[in-house]
Amino acid sequence: MSKAKSAKDLLERMKTVAARRGTAPKEADAAPPPAEPAEPAAKKKVRITVDLDPEMHRFLKVYAAERGMKLSEVIRELVKELQHDQ
Repeated sequence: MSKAKSAKDLLERMKTVAARRGTAPKEADAAPPPAEPAEPAAKKKVRITVDLDPEMHRFLKVYAAERGMKLSEVIRELVKELQHDQ
C-alpha cells in the first residue's frame, strides 16, 4: 500500500471516529498546509565542537543567561566581532 493511500485511509478513519464522537475535524485541520519553500538566501550551517574548561563554560552559560541568549548565539556574536575587527 502506498504512503499516500495509507495516509488517506487514516484520515478517513479519523473522520469516522470523530463523527461518532461528534467532534468531526474541519477540513483545514485535517491536513497540514503545504510547506513553504526555504529562503533562497539561507545558507547551510556547519556544526563545530569546542572543548572548554569547566570555568570557561560556566562563565559563558552565565553570560548568555544574563542576556537572555543561547550559548550558541553568544559564540556567533563573538565570531562576528572577530570578523569585523579584521
